[in-house]
Amino acid sequence: MRYREGQDINNLQPESLTDGVSDITVAYTLIMAFIFIAMGRYGKQRWLIFWGIITIFMVICYYVIGWFDLL
Repeated sequence: MRYREGQDINNLQPESLTDGVSDITVAYTLIMAFIFIAMGRYGKQRWLIFWGIITIFMVICYYVIGWFDLL
């Protein structure tokens, strides 16, 4: 990236994701976790239930860490 002469590079806005993209991704992941659990129960596959529970746990951790980051 090139800067113009005399441009203050300290005041440039950092590039970030569009607002809400990470929330949509986490919501989709949570939905997929419940689908994993349902498929695991229906198909009697414990590994799917395990991964569904682990995924829900990680989504909760993501939101808890994000909540503390706002404080």
